[in-house]
Amino acid sequence: MSAVRNPGRWIYVDSIRGIAALAVIYIHIAEVAYKNKFTTNAPEYYLFYFFTEYFDLGKIAVVMFFAVSGFVIPFSLLKANRAPLRSFAISRFFRLYPAYWVSIVLALAIIPLVRGDAFSPTQIIANVTMLQQFLGQQNILGVYWTLQIEILFYVVSAMLFYVRLLHKPEGAAGAVVFFLFCALAMGAARYGTGIKLPVAIPLGLTVMFWGLLWRHGASEEAGAPMRRLIHATSLLIILTVPVVSLLSYNVDMGFGETWYRYTIAYYAGMALFALFTTRLRITHPVFVWLGAISYSVYLLGPVAQPIVEYMLPYRQLAPYPVHVTIVLAWALTVAMAYVSYRLIELPAQTLGKKLASRQPAQAAVSSA
Repeated sequence: MSAVRNPGRWIYVDSIRGIAALAVIYIHIAEVAYKNKFTTNAPEYYLFYFFTEYFDLGKIAVVMFFAVSGFVIPFSLLKANRAPLRSFAISRFFRLYPAYWVSIVLALAIIPLVRGDAFSPTQIIANVTMLQQFLGQQNILGVYWTLQIEILFYVVSAMLFYVRLLHKPEGAAGAVVFFLFCALAMGAARYGTGIKLPVAIPLGLTVMFWGLLWRHGASEEAGAPMRRLIHATSLLIILTVPVVSLLSYNVDMGFGETWYRYTIAYYAGMALFALFTTRLRITHPVFVWLGAISYSVYLLGPVAQPIVEYMLPYRQLAPYPVHVTIVLAWALTVAMAYVSYRLIELPAQTLGKKLASRQPAQAAVSSA
């Protein structure tokens, strides 16, 4: 919880990550309990019904994650002094991949044992790259789909930095407009052809660059023109998302999505992000600490959940509420995530920073 004592961090943004990570675990268990009628508690059943059919906590949490990425990550490029693109690539690699690989190993060790699922060698190799869906393979863990969008965001951010647009609010606003247009075009194509095009990619990138624009607006130098740009861009997203949702999710293509649930998720996720970065900044040390380990929480939640379900089956849980399973899954996930954070994430990040700092010197020697 030492992050609270570091005045240079946006600690309330860490809290958003922590809350979102727990929300993902919550909805994964709630969906299982609701769809299989595992809960015998009427209030709990209707709560799960609301979260599953209308107010999708998982998608809302993902939208918040996307906005946080936009708010935080591009500024590591803007603050770098030497070889910023190489330093950015190295630091991001060591931030994402080591903990991700550990989650794959744990998933391969635990999920076939407790659920009986099988993974092909091709699927496993593709997942190691974190680009499996682009390679035509399924995610080993469902939450991995967002990481591929995260990588695309890094690539686009690096491109905008290279052409000197990343530091300009107009660059972020332009990216929002561009990816909204891409989402509209993909939605129209999906509607017309029936092909399951990944509309979530441009919409996710839209939210990320909206988060970057929001960060520009949070600076002390931001004035009325900046606020007008943010308001105009936000209004454009508000007007466009329902259209994209209607075009893309008028027919269920396998995930049970509906246009209204998709729209509500984007509206609620962006609204909560705005709330938590303005009027309701959560800086309690517990939530900040959860934010610090939130990446491992996000990755290991789908590993901890089947362990809890195996040890305490839903049928044996009655008459106790399913929230007992949720709390146990939270506890196990946080414990596993803390170990991962201490033993994997922190050492990997430290190594990445060292390698990134050495890169310019090595390049200079080799070119001499």
